[in-house]
Amino acid sequence: MSATTLAHKGCEAVKNKDWEAAIPLLDQALKSSDSPIWLLARAQAHQQLRNYDAALRDAALAFISATERGSGNARKYMIDAQYRRSVVYYKLGRYADADCCAKWSMLLAEGRPAFEKDGVEKNVDENGNYTVTYEQGIADKQGQPIDSAYDRTYRRQVLGMVQEQSESVASKTGFEAEWKRAYAWRSQVLATLKTVPEDHSGRKVSVTKFPDKPKQEMAEKKPEPKPESQVGDSDDDKPVEVKGPAPGTVPDEQLKLRVDFYQTNQTVTVALFAKDVKKEDLQVNFFQNYQVQISPLPRAADPYVKPGDREAASTFILGGEIIPSASRWSVTPRKIELVLQKANAGLKWSTWGKEEIGLVAAGSDGDVQPENNATATAAAAPAAPPAAPPAKPTNAPAYPTSSRSGPKDWEKLGEGEDELDEKDVNYFFKQLYKGATPEQQRAMMKSFIESNGTALSTDWDDVKNRTVETVPPEGVEAKKWES
Repeated sequence: MSATTLAHKGCEAVKNKDWEAAIPLLDQALKSSDSPIWLLARAQAHQQLRNYDAALRDAALAFISATERGSGNARKYMIDAQYRRSVVYYKLGRYADADCCAKWSMLLAEGRPAFEKDGVEKNVDENGNYTVTYEQGIADKQGQPIDSAYDRTYRRQVLGMVQEQSESVASKTGFEAEWKRAYAWRSQVLATLKTVPEDHSGRKVSVTKFPDKPKQEMAEKKPEPKPESQVGDSDDDKPVEVKGPAPGTVPDEQLKLRVDFYQTNQTVTVALFAKDVKKEDLQVNFFQNYQVQISPLPRAADPYVKPGDREAASTFILGGEIIPSASRWSVTPRKIELVLQKANAGLKWSTWGKEEIGLVAAGSDGDVQPENNATATAAAAPAAPPAAPPAKPTNAPAYPTSSRSGPKDWEKLGEGEDELDEKDVNYFFKQLYKGATPEQQRAMMKSFIESNGTALSTDWDDVKNRTVETVPPEGVEAKKWES
């Protein structure tokens, strides 16, 4: 069986989360090639089996191999290798090292030179403790690559960034999804670092941007699985007594929380039902305008997860846009309540959203995507396209109407009706709406409804902050309906 075939089978096993089957297949394939994508797949498998030394070794080799190749998808593999190093260091309780690697992953995604000496690892005080804070990590968006005109508008209007400044330091790099993944992961790392004692070894930086090439004989040594480290342990290798089902043995659907929600014109209130939540330990992070991450969460189906386990966190992908700075949360003995401030007041959400187990960054599951690995060859497969920006709610609100045909969904106006007579004025408006951008459609809906059908604007900047007045035709007087 060829190395390519073995690697394909190994990457398929990673995709199917069959970690134990993946490793021997990738071991055989890697005897003939040091393909970064194969090394990253094996690193992920070793990490999931808690063979952390082996996972670090493979991530380091993947980074070195990618830098030596220096072409094609080399940058993507370097980004993924630094991210994988960060995850493994976090599992080992080396939180400062984990943040450094996550930052290097972000810088590479921003298009910065691969061999740049950026001094990330030098952010330490006189005691050698890492000084980067959670608040600094959340604010670290200056170099974020722009993946759409929507992102540019959001950052200018919501984050208060000047357009010229924003565009001078950020551009489209093709690695926007990888940047968001590393940024979201950093928040988890720094949030944990904030909780550990000042004398914890995890506050020390011992990592370098360019790892030393591991010795070859390490490949022959099969690492022994190690249990997860607990936050606050001074000994990273201290065994953890596990009672009941191990992390990863309970299906995600059984782990998800029971959710209820209601909404007003300004807010959406989401109730997440969980027992015995410790408010002092809870981390609730509102990301950009469409995502909330919460950890650690007690699970009714599996109460044995530890703070570092994937099951201890959840990412809530929201059904609409919010203003993070105006949103808030609270805790009672039986639930967590999120009060989400709508970015578009008056726009009805068709659903509150969905829960994903673990930390999910902008459409990614937080791991190197196995589907990209599955078709790898010794020369390395092409990278998958970057994730798309968060989608707008797919179901538009149905506004009250006295029409016998019921409420109208303005998003679907004109669907399936192209056969109408082109001389019909309704045909013109349907085609106009159908060919408009999302912002133009939003402006058309708002202006038409607020003006009682007497005005139609496609300029969202003009109508978004004002009520569109009713302007009746000449010779006609507008009167309020009186019952």
